[in-house]
Amino acid sequence: MNQIFKLQAASKKIIFLFLLLFVTISYSQIKQSDTTRILFIGNSYTYYNSSPELLKALVKERFPHQVLETKLISQGGMTLKRHWEDGQALEAIKSNHWDYVVLQEQSKLGMALIIDNDIYFGKTDLFFEYAKKFDTAIKKANAKTVFFMTWSVKDHPEEQEILTHAYTKIAKELDAVLAPVGLVWDRVRTNDQFNLYDFDGSHPSSHGSYLAAITIYTTIFKNDPIGLSGKITGHKLSSYGIPSFESQPLIDIPESDAQVIQRASSAIAQSLFKKGGYPIIEKPKQSYKIPVLTKGEGIDQKNIEGRWYGTSTYGSNYLGLILDIKNIENNPEVNLSFYSPHRQERMAIKDPKIENNQLSFILIDSLRTISSHVNFSLFEDQLQGLSKSFGGNITLYKHWNLSRKNTHNEVDLDAIDGLMQSFQTDIKKEGYVEAAINHYDRYSSLIDSTFIPEEAYLNAVGYNFLREDQVNDALDIFELAMTLYPLSVNTYDSYGATLIRAGQKEKALKIYTEGSKIAKRTGDKNLAAIEANLKKLKEDTSINLEATPPPPPPPNQ
Repeated sequence: MNQIFKLQAASKKIIFLFLLLFVTISYSQIKQSDTTRILFIGNSYTYYNSSPELLKALVKERFPHQVLETKLISQGGMTLKRHWEDGQALEAIKSNHWDYVVLQEQSKLGMALIIDNDIYFGKTDLFFEYAKKFDTAIKKANAKTVFFMTWSVKDHPEEQEILTHAYTKIAKELDAVLAPVGLVWDRVRTNDQFNLYDFDGSHPSSHGSYLAAITIYTTIFKNDPIGLSGKITGHKLSSYGIPSFESQPLIDIPESDAQVIQRASSAIAQSLFKKGGYPIIEKPKQSYKIPVLTKGEGIDQKNIEGRWYGTSTYGSNYLGLILDIKNIENNPEVNLSFYSPHRQERMAIKDPKIENNQLSFILIDSLRTISSHVNFSLFEDQLQGLSKSFGGNITLYKHWNLSRKNTHNEVDLDAIDGLMQSFQTDIKKEGYVEAAINHYDRYSSLIDSTFIPEEAYLNAVGYNFLREDQVNDALDIFELAMTLYPLSVNTYDSYGATLIRAGQKEKALKIYTEGSKIAKRTGDKNLAAIEANLKKLKEDTSINLEATPPPPPPPNQ
């Protein structure tokens, strides 16, 4: 009997090894004319370090006569829903004879949930809905769907099981290929030789992108990645998937690091092969509770009328907020302002009312392009509130805490309000730059500490104004930045370019000339760029105002 069991076990082992050998060899015997076409649909997790180009280089190294054609449809933060609605990805699926289409959902599966300052995974409804729509279109185009399983952020490795479950469920349901990047990442993330994450703890470093490319290579081409190079050149892809004209170095992974990643990918691939291509995983338990506002004391028009001060996680980097409630013909009128060192941000309020012992209203936030339903309960002369917002694919719950005390976090909010009123008055009298400098001086005295806005913040605000075609506001900001940071060549470049856009070329010429002098004197890295712009200005040719625009500042800074 024992011999029978041994023979059966040996037979199964032989069959498994034969299948592995067959799968590997079958790809190795490729004709020179063979071409594989892969379309990638994703966002920054895919375009960081030009992952599709990394895959192309890996295939070329292992199979020199194999032609791999790739195309990337991407944009930062894109979900499958937005890709579908945009239409470009669907047109790309129809326009070519793809063999594979790789789908990468947004890092929180397209429906994130934020409670105060913590972000969680929401429901997977939209992910599944649009994954199915894309899969139908892909199959109609006679291609195969591949799901690019992403990884959890650095600070929350426990969330990988949520991603693994979601991607596995939809891939298995649609009989699609699952590229287990997240599983390989989870196995390697604790390695102290290298860091898979970029500085933000979310996006991939060069090692992380290499891991993704190796895993997709192993999954699609069913070939052991052991021995592949970690030094790769190729065409750099923009955030929209547009390749550079010339090939350039993309990543340079030490051989020992590359081998760690290759072995992990190979091991995961073999493990999944035994299980039919999908991991066995149970649905994870929900890790959060939806906040609910506690019922408080009775609220009427009289006991909440007047001025309230406080803070809210709605804008956690603000100094504080002021809520003014007036009684207008027995109906509440509500005015709400948030305060930062730079400005007073007045919020639009709609439909304020008192019912069920709560004050409620709709907050319309044009800066963040979201609306929030806000409710307050009264507890011993304190207003405790909860807001719920839905913006894009994110649901946000934020707590509010208000009282009659005007000082919060050691800041007198009445004094801040007074500074902001004086600032606006001074702008009309003195002009923006002088008024701003005086404002920051007064603010520094108020907090008993020198405060100067960061150059990067001013630069980003200025470019935001330009995007909204508010050129005069952008000129004010860039001139202030140049005044506060007189040795920064970048401030001269930004101000000069904006002057050109405003039609003030003579003034722009002076600014660029001064910036060029400073760049030569300090050996600034922007010397070539500012001299190129100066030359174009003298030759009366156009200057690219936003060749590499900075990211926008946090809305609540």
